Amino acid sequence: MNIARILEASADRYPNHTALVFEDRRWTYTEWHGRVRRFAQALSDLGVRPGDRVAFYVSTSENSVTTYFACQLLGAVAVPLNFRLSPGEAAYIIQDSGARVLVYGRHLTDNALKIAAQVRSVHDFIGCAYNVENVPEGHHHFETLAEQTEDRAEPRPIPHSDDISALVYTSGTTGRPKGVIHTHANDVAIAMNCVMEYGLGHRDNALHIAPLYHVGGMQAYFLPHLMAGGTNVVIGRYEAEKTLETIQAERITTLFAVPTQIQEMLFHPQFRDYDVSTLRLITTGGAAISSATMERVIAEFCPNIYNGYGMTEASLTLVLHPEDALAKLGSCGKPTLISECRVIVNDPAREVAPSETVAPGEIGQLIVRGPQAMEGYWNKPFETAKKLKAGWIYTGDLFSKDADGFYYFHGRADDMIVSGGENIYPREVEEILYRCPGVQEAAVAGLADEKWGQVVTAFVVRSDPSLDAEKLDAFFRASEDIAPYKRPKRYEFMDALPMNPSGKVLKRELVAAFGPAAAA
Repeated sequence: MNIARILEASADRYPNHTALVFEDRRWTYTEWHGRVRRFAQALSDLGVRPGDRVAFYVSTSENSVTTYFACQLLGAVAVPLNFRLSPGEAAYIIQDSGARVLVYGRHLTDNALKIAAQVRSVHDFIGCAYNVENVPEGHHHFETLAEQTEDRAEPRPIPHSDDISALVYTSGTTGRPKGVIHTHANDVAIAMNCVMEYGLGHRDNALHIAPLYHVGGMQAYFLPHLMAGGTNVVIGRYEAEKTLETIQAERITTLFAVPTQIQEMLFHPQFRDYDVSTLRLITTGGAAISSATMERVIAEFCPNIYNGYGMTEASLTLVLHPEDALAKLGSCGKPTLISECRVIVNDPAREVAPSETVAPGEIGQLIVRGPQAMEGYWNKPFETAKKLKAGWIYTGDLFSKDADGFYYFHGRADDMIVSGGENIYPREVEEILYRCPGVQEAAVAGLADEKWGQVVTAFVVRSDPSLDAEKLDAFFRASEDIAPYKRPKRYEFMDALPMNPSGKVLKRELVAAFGPAAAA
């Protein structure tokens, strides 16, 4: 099984069913399969061969998925780029991957020209401008290649399950992004895992507001719906009301959204003006949701909400099913059907074996393994050896497991706060913050302090403007679920928390903005 075969199988089974919707265009499986084949032929005519890397620097669109699947038909390696990256950041990834072709979005022409001046590995540039006249001289026009290239149906090598399908670069929250190697076997496993866990089927209409350069958007959401023969509806740019409008117009049944987006839609003034009753499930992850908000989501938005945990290196390893959404609020659930997980001793000073597990309720490092686990990092053997040991991925995330087998996230090992000699896990403080009335979003980090080493600092986005530090401190003092030394010593109120496109708070930006260096 390979990804090319997934597209071909769905085109065979559901030729006249709508496969893809983007802006004002719709394609059946037959039509879109033909378009992908033509674009694959165009890439082949440009000299792309099995194993060659093709980068795409494109906003969430039909162009990005067509490029991705054309690569799979050729046995080439897709290299998706975050379209928000600066030219210098994008050039680093293109250079690191050795991509020979760059497909770039219609609003990124200036960036592409700057990249061309920095990178020498790229032989061909393909612009997604509306008209061929808007493409710079010497560059190719995406629409012309996808529609006017003759599909000569030449015999192509069939990708092997161990062949690389994509290099998905990490979001770089802890430094330079690394290329995570995904094979066809990895991504087929991810897709099958999601189809089984979410019960996806041919009649599902999926709405894409998550970026398609991310595993959560492409491999764990677009590809599973394609495998099931469903319809993928793509929105170029997320806006709360536009999303609600599309749910109603396209009769959307499945939605993947980060908690921030779910709350933004739920609390939107026009929320009740739209019919969202066709939604049968929402999948989410990456941040906490308060119990009050979760109850509203279930009652007013969608009755079935799945909370998943995964990473670029091993997508969807834990999932909390709807029946446990309230009873186990805050949990990431249990291992998925294809995943094995353990919580082991967290000791950065030595090598910890996979057998050194902690007792129920104790906090340690999560390690995972399964067929969706990465092969390693591109051209980074040292980093691969640190992350991948004895077949297990050492996630660097702190977890505990309760007596019922449910896993709870406590933050990154690097985010642990040491204050007055005591270890404090940010997530346990954040859980209390989310219970406080008037808190919309919250994050906790340690800021350097001469007396304590670090002080617990809460960064809060308010839904109630009258909420202040005094009220929050009183709420913590009244709580019986957190020790006094873990209470925040400092509160900072913000309009929004800095987040990456996956919905993860960028705590290093908070530390940089509010730490001693910033104050100086």
